[in-house]
Parts: sequence; structure tokens; C-alpha cells
Amino acid sequence: MSEEKGKIEKIKVFMEKCTLLKGGKVNVDYLKDKLYSYSIDETPTTTIIQKFADGGCRKRINFDFSIQAPFNALENINNSKFCDDFTQWIEEENKKGNLPDIEGAEELGCNRGTILQTTETTAIYVIPIYLIYVEEY
Repeated sequence: MSEEKGKIEKIKVFMEKCTLLKGGKVNVDYLKDKLYSYSIDETPTTTIIQKFADGGCRKRINFDFSIQAPFNALENINNSKFCDDFTQWIEEENKKGNLPDIEGAEELGCNRGTILQTTETTAIYVIPIYLIYVEEY
């Protein structure tokens, strides 16, 4: 059995480097019921973008970055700014070539965050993210 970390775990380690995160800990497929909790949740989608003649392929991992945040008029403005800043961080890391430590990683990108669910005092924001990588045959 391999001791190497899986792709989602490598993405988790990468995300935890973001200085915008309060506390810096990111869970996988689990969002704690406390403020400023973060999770990455893989999206079940077709992963192969392009097949190569030699048997290799270009693949895409889609996942959501979820944030549990306070929900009220003032905090919603702050949460919106966080989503903008986080999206910008992803874009800047991609431009610099700072990508998760996944062999063949080529591109990291995301869409703007949106509210997924709310209670009277909290909201869960979701930022859709993708990673494109080449898998050799």
C-alpha cells in the first residue's frame, strides 16, 4: 500500500497555506458546525478532459471550498470580500505556478463564491474550484 498522499489530501495541504484562513485548518468532506470552519469537498464529475494517443490523459478535479461564516448585514459584506480575496489568491497562485503538489498539475482556477445555505446566524459559502493535471500513461 502506497504511503503517498492522495490528490485531495495534497489539495488540502495547499489550501492550508492560504493566509486568509482564520486558524488555517481545512477539513475534507466535513464542515464543522462552528464559525470559520473550512472544508474541501470533491464534486462527482467526469474527470477526463482529453485522451492522448500514448494512453495518458488530461484530467480535471472539481471540488468546492466551503466556509462556515457569521450571517448578518455587516458580516455578509465581510464574507463577500473574503470570497473575492480568496478567489484572487487562487488566481495569483495559479499565475505564479504555485499549485498543489500533484504530478502534472497545470492549472488551478475557481469561480466566485456564493451562499449555499443559511440559518439565522450563520451561512455556508461555497467557492467552486478546479485543478487540471496531466496523467502520464
